Amino acid sequence: MALGSPHPGCEPVRATEGPAPVAPRAPGGLCARSFLPRSAWAALMLLAGALPGALPVTAWAADCNTVPACITQLRFGETRAQREFAARVLGERGSPVAVPALVEALKSDQGDYVRALSAHALGLIGESGATAPLVEALRTDKQAPVRAAAAAALAHFAGADAVSALSTAARGDADAGVRVAAVAALGDIGAPEAVAAVGAALAADARREVRMRAAQALVRVKGAPGIAALKKALAGDADAAVRAQAALAMGEIEDPALSEALLAALESDRELAVRQAAAQSLGKRRDTKAVLALIRVVQRDSALEVRQEAAVALGRVGGPEALEALSYFADHSVLPQVRRTAAEVLEEYAARLQPAAPAQDR
Repeated sequence: MALGSPHPGCEPVRATEGPAPVAPRAPGGLCARSFLPRSAWAALMLLAGALPGALPVTAWAADCNTVPACITQLRFGETRAQREFAARVLGERGSPVAVPALVEALKSDQGDYVRALSAHALGLIGESGATAPLVEALRTDKQAPVRAAAAAALAHFAGADAVSALSTAARGDADAGVRVAAVAALGDIGAPEAVAAVGAALAADARREVRMRAAQALVRVKGAPGIAALKKALAGDADAAVRAQAALAMGEIEDPALSEALLAALESDRELAVRQAAAQSLGKRRDTKAVLALIRVVQRDSALEVRQEAAVALGRVGGPEALEALSYFADHSVLPQVRRTAAEVLEEYAARLQPAAPAQDR
């Protein structure tokens, strides 16, 4: 089963055991959800790189193709490859009948990758009885990739036990990959009681990839501490990538108090990517108070990319002053790229105002 393609807005995650890229990151992008939660994708790709002995699918000596046969193979397979294959297939099939065998494999199989794939399968199946063994694996398994897989699987369970275990892991697991999976899972669950743990990860975690994933998670984990953590990160995090991610997250949260922080970053942050992200989020928020600042950015910013993003934001905010400024820039900007962007934004704005054509009777 194809796990889907990683979105270019996802930050690479590296486990302490060795290089293990999860997904490439491009400036100014939030991770999109595939058919798996972000956390599940992150953990599984972490596992694929972090376990040096993992065999590719084509080399797995396994032949089970039904749920009963794969349960038997998971229990009695003589090689790790056979048991890995069985756990993977059982997750794809999604049958609750497989839960006891997967739980037993998660608890006792000697193969790290078998345990990790069993955790992933339990998450896909989603039976509530899997919560306790997944929590136990997250808390006690000695291998970080298995703990990361358990954290990712718990994204499918919204109970208090899952949230508590994930919050503990987000705050204190020794492995950065596990902390990333934990904060991402908390974001997928969106439980308000997780806001303190995710906000703490954004404010204090030593690893930039954890802080970035925490900023993303706070889009869904609601609460005043999370908003305060985003504002603090945008204003003061030493890493520009984290500041940019905080700015992008603010564009997804409906809180009028965030516009002031975004305007400050737009006008004063030294990094192009942060100013660009702030302009993008101000456009998403459609706050008319941002129009004058966006016009100044189109006029004066030292980076062409930021000027163009501000022009796009003006089109999203709209209003007479924004449109008048865009018309001027489209005709008279000294930069041809800005003229072209402003003209395109005006065309798109006019198209949005056109009434939809009536459906023709057949």
